Amino acid sequence: LSRKMKANLLNNYLPAALAAVAWILGGFGGVYCKFVAFAASGPSGQGALDFNFGIWYYQGWETASNPVQGDFVLETCVNYPNGTSVDSKWMAARAFVIIGLVTGGVTTFWSMFARCFYPTKPQFKCGAMLLLFTCLCQGLTLLALTSSGLCTDNKILGTISSSSSRISLPDTCSMAAGAKCTIASTVFWFAAALAALRAEPMERDPITTQTHDVTYTKTLGADGTEVVSENVVRGEPIPIR
Repeated sequence: LSRKMKANLLNNYLPAALAAVAWILGGFGGVYCKFVAFAASGPSGQGALDFNFGIWYYQGWETASNPVQGDFVLETCVNYPNGTSVDSKWMAARAFVIIGLVTGGVTTFWSMFARCFYPTKPQFKCGAMLLLFTCLCQGLTLLALTSSGLCTDNKILGTISSSSSRISLPDTCSMAAGAKCTIASTVFWFAAALAALRAEPMERDPITTQTHDVTYTKTLGADGTEVVSENVVRGEPIPIR
């Protein structure tokens, strides 16, 4: 492959690769139950424990047992109880998670198979606009960090705090793995959009037509037999599109 073709291949597949990473990170950040965290500490600051909450689920614990390991505790993601107060910022973050995953998923799927149907430069620009829109939605998911119901006045955390006087909890939340993945996803969406803007359409192999001039010559041999010879003159290929 020539250097130009290699550059075109890189430019065409780079948006898809970046978008795929962004979509995976965005899905993890938006759906996982560790978007924000509250670092609880016991008496004298000992025995620190993180309480994690996500946009759709929160972290819980379940006990399990088997004959080999005995009893042990498992972390699990649990649905929020019915009647949980979801404020406007929390609700907006949920909406942006859905919009980002759907729009980003469709655009990522398109960019992954773009090489198959040779998109034009304007189509690449349209894809870049969709990626920028997804980037915006992904970034607005961080509204959850300013939600009173999730961060500053978490009712579930208040129930835990009131049931035990031996732990102390912070007044507000901090970013957990989900929020950090959301920030990384926003950066990758933006990078994918820039790569799509820079992408140059792959050159399609031309479809050509070609004519042949065929001449037949009949000669009479010394023994009286007829010999037919064929002469083919190939014309130049003519591109039709």
